[in-house]
Amino acid sequence: MHRPHIDWRHSRPFRICLLLLVMLVTLLGTLPYFISFDLIKSELSSMLEKDTQRQLTIRGDARFVLLPQPALLLDDVTLTEPSQKDIFAHADRVRVELSLWPLLFGKGKIKALDFEKPELNVTRREDGTYNFEDLLTPKSQTKELSFSLDTVHFNEAAFKLSDEFLGESIRLSRLNLTMKNLSDPKAGRLDMDGILLIGDGDRPVQWQGTLSATAAMRYHEADHRLLVADLLLELEQKGGSSPELRLQDVKVSTVGNLIYGWQPLRFNGGELKLTASGQRAGQHWKGELDVPEILFSKEAISLNRLKLNVDMQSPSGQLSAKATIPTLSGMQQGLLRTDLARFEVKLNSPEQNLALSFASPLELLKGSIARLPAYSLSGSYTNRNLPRGAIGLDLKGVGTLNLQAETLSLSSQGQLDKSPIKATVDVSDFVHPHYAVDVDLHKLDLSPYLPVVAAGAKTVNPDKPFDFWWLNNLDASGKLKIGELALQKLHINDISLQFAAKNRKLNLDPLAATLYEGQLSGSLEVDANKKNASFRVQQKLANMNINALLADVFDTSRFEGRGHVDLDVSAVGNQLSDLRRTAGGNVRLLLNQGAIRGIDLEALLRTTSRQISLMNGEPSPPANLNAKTSFSELRSTLTLKHGIASNSDLDLTAGILKLNGGGTLDLNSNAIDYNMYASANPKVPELKGLAGLKLPIQLSGALNAPEYHVDYASLKEQILIKQKAAAEQQKSAAEAAAKQKKQLAAQAVADKKAADIAAKAAATKKLAKPTKKTH
Repeated sequence: MHRPHIDWRHSRPFRICLLLLVMLVTLLGTLPYFISFDLIKSELSSMLEKDTQRQLTIRGDARFVLLPQPALLLDDVTLTEPSQKDIFAHADRVRVELSLWPLLFGKGKIKALDFEKPELNVTRREDGTYNFEDLLTPKSQTKELSFSLDTVHFNEAAFKLSDEFLGESIRLSRLNLTMKNLSDPKAGRLDMDGILLIGDGDRPVQWQGTLSATAAMRYHEADHRLLVADLLLELEQKGGSSPELRLQDVKVSTVGNLIYGWQPLRFNGGELKLTASGQRAGQHWKGELDVPEILFSKEAISLNRLKLNVDMQSPSGQLSAKATIPTLSGMQQGLLRTDLARFEVKLNSPEQNLALSFASPLELLKGSIARLPAYSLSGSYTNRNLPRGAIGLDLKGVGTLNLQAETLSLSSQGQLDKSPIKATVDVSDFVHPHYAVDVDLHKLDLSPYLPVVAAGAKTVNPDKPFDFWWLNNLDASGKLKIGELALQKLHINDISLQFAAKNRKLNLDPLAATLYEGQLSGSLEVDANKKNASFRVQQKLANMNINALLADVFDTSRFEGRGHVDLDVSAVGNQLSDLRRTAGGNVRLLLNQGAIRGIDLEALLRTTSRQISLMNGEPSPPANLNAKTSFSELRSTLTLKHGIASNSDLDLTAGILKLNGGGTLDLNSNAIDYNMYASANPKVPELKGLAGLKLPIQLSGALNAPEYHVDYASLKEQILIKQKAAAEQQKSAAEAAAKQKKQLAAQAVADKKAADIAAKAAATKKLAKPTKKTH
């Protein structure tokens, strides 16, 4: 069957219609380039200023094109803040694409926005409002212009996001963002990449990283909503960071669903999960934040069912923290608060372990300040030097955490190891923390936690190296009070000290305590920053019970009495034996109303006085620990050098005797070599035989169990010398008496002879006198 064939190229009506269409399209496409749009500039600026009090300035061209799509092109566009000259936004070019069909009826429907190199300054004010909210609710209502966005594109955008409430700002640069097919419920798409910078423009960049994001999107014009589903946002650090942040290799990933809305401004989120990792000054951090539900509006914000997990690994140990918050809500410009938040904190290291459980109301202020207005804390602490159990703590108090300033403040009271305690702790700088503490503890008994010592074994190994691990990274200062401290046999009461620790150095100054009924005051310095640690002790101990101290510390009870000690001693070494070998300084000792156990010098002197004739130089019998020598006062000054204490001014005063002497105490070999001399009181009748004599006593052997030896041979020699001297003195006295008697007799003869001569002379003189005549 033959079908008629029509050649449209030779159809006159077709050619005429085609020519008219081409002319119309050409006219509509090129006409806008020949028309001035100064009127458009003026109208746009006038309308926007009327609605928002913002000034719109278009310094470049403003033109309208139809091909390939109807669009309004604006070059060099600037928009200011309301009633200000400060720039809110600027773009090299703005392309506003319009739908063709509504345009034919005199109406503009915006379907796409394209910004070339835009710069936008977004600010969150202190009251929680944003500086762009007025643009979302224009006052001028017009039916000639509407939005039906399908595509939004930013090319090489630069955003500055400032938060006056937090006092922080971030910048996005070279940001490329495309939102397309927004009206398609299945094909809507978000693609974004750029660079995120933290820091103000006036200061060097503190941190920067590359940013990328993808998501499915859909725009609801009637509801003024933008749906973001299956969001995947990734942020990776680029380069280093400021010395304050000290961040490296930071990676952040966020997944979830979001809903943005305006008129009014609102934001909802669901199933958001943020994971992060990175390094900070040698610390390896990992974190995960679950936010199942976010409700954000102009009036309020609510975060529901929050969960936070943080782990940190460093050369010194591992920190892990968990937080569970049912609901965190409040006003944007005010506090975010929850009635109950729970925290689990664990610190683990080879040296110590700390486990804490917090339960408290929680308040968040300015996004970086967390307050715990009434927390309850329970936990336990273990230490490798206290291997027999964990020390428990149960506290209540208030706390404040400032992430921006990196400070933590806790003020607590409760119980530590079932003993009342009050404590304040302030921490600054979370990388190299400084601790400022003030602790007042009623009692601390560490005896149940110290290593078990077998019966008869030495409690201290002098060759075991000191363990200064706790000084390695410690930077702390403060005050410490302990009502009673028990370390096995050693008991110290009323401890009050101020301390400072930094760079492996510890200084306790002043250091005061009640030590065995006496008062201790002074200072203690430890410097472990060198190859060999150094120590210095400057202390004064007044009215101390010396017997109890020696029994607990040196396991000896040879002395008793009330002691006064003034010492200034230094030593160098990494173990106790080194300190004994290198100790040097001065020690002054005064004991009152005491006794020396193991020897009764008074009885010894009485016996010696009775049995002088039997002394033959034999050593004394073994010490009798039940015997003792009581004294009213004992004085001694010791000079320490290389672990050897030398003394030459021992002065002991008792009722019937006096004891003097000197010698050495070798701390390194735990030995004593002492020579003493006992002298009797001559006013005691039964000791008259010992008057002027000194009984030599040698003390030698181990410091905790010395033996004494009485040198009777020396005493006998003193007696013989005394007797010989007495005999010679008696002989000399007799000879002197005889000589004196002879001299007296001779003198008497001479005196008589002289008298006779005088008498004879007088008689002769009388006879020779002439006789008087009578007339």
